[in-house]
Amino acid sequence: MTMQQRTEPSPAAVLIAVAVLALVLTVAFGPLGFVIGLALFALMFIGTKRGPAAEQIAPVRTRSRIRRLSTAGRVAIVGESHYQDAIAEVAKHATAQTLEDAIPATAVLVPEPVNRHDHQAVRVDLLRGDGSAITAGYLRGDQASDYQPLLLELADRGEVGSCPARIMGGGQRYYGVHLHLGAPRLLLLDHEALGTAPTMPAEHQVSVTGEDAHQLVLHRVVNGRTPVHVIAELRDCRIARGSHVGEHTLEVLLEGERVGQLTYAMGLRYCDLAQEWRARTGRALCEAVITNEGTRGLQAKLLLPK
Repeated sequence: MTMQQRTEPSPAAVLIAVAVLALVLTVAFGPLGFVIGLALFALMFIGTKRGPAAEQIAPVRTRSRIRRLSTAGRVAIVGESHYQDAIAEVAKHATAQTLEDAIPATAVLVPEPVNRHDHQAVRVDLLRGDGSAITAGYLRGDQASDYQPLLLELADRGEVGSCPARIMGGGQRYYGVHLHLGAPRLLLLDHEALGTAPTMPAEHQVSVTGEDAHQLVLHRVVNGRTPVHVIAELRDCRIARGSHVGEHTLEVLLEGERVGQLTYAMGLRYCDLAQEWRARTGRALCEAVITNEGTRGLQAKLLLPK
């Protein structure tokens, strides 16, 4: 992401440049040149004292790596009424009156610890088609205080958090924006080896079966920490045992290795959706949470559409 910023020469550099000019004028024109140079020096000195107070300097031009955040939640932002033109630009002035018609966008979350109104503020920007960002609003104050520490950690690493956004409204209605954003506790994905490919909407927890036979893989993935939030891949498979032997379901892979599968009933529910997602994006990816269940060992739960 690139943000524009205007830079100004320092006052010391300006004064040195004018002093050199005054010296040149003195050598070239004698006393008259000295007087002209002295006048220029005085004018520039006054300008350097007043300049920064007269206008606010824009942010510096920076580049940050975009870090995908969990989408396992829905968060409405506030303050959109102040940024209607910006949101309309991203929405291309389209209208959306229902959730089904909501206009997709990509949001980035920018912590603002020096915000003069709220030092815990988190600004929400939307990405334009060229990758530049434009402000659409802010997280609500009580939510911002929970998200900002994690976002500041990312900023220290040169990263900015990103999540899907949906725009509604237009026409005679104000535009509103909500985010597909996970809770702060599991906001950061612990495994991103699958890159930035989109994941299925994370709306509903679905249990995985057969993890007991794949504990070594799960332990390697969690690396001693639980819970961890990861990206899993779903692939077609057949049930090998039980009353539904030979029937289709979906196996679950982490880092390319199997860690379990869906039950027959869940396979019936999600096989077509996974196939559709795979055809559209290349892979059927979803978010998952791995927890330590004591005597049951490490268990995985997928976050899938309702």
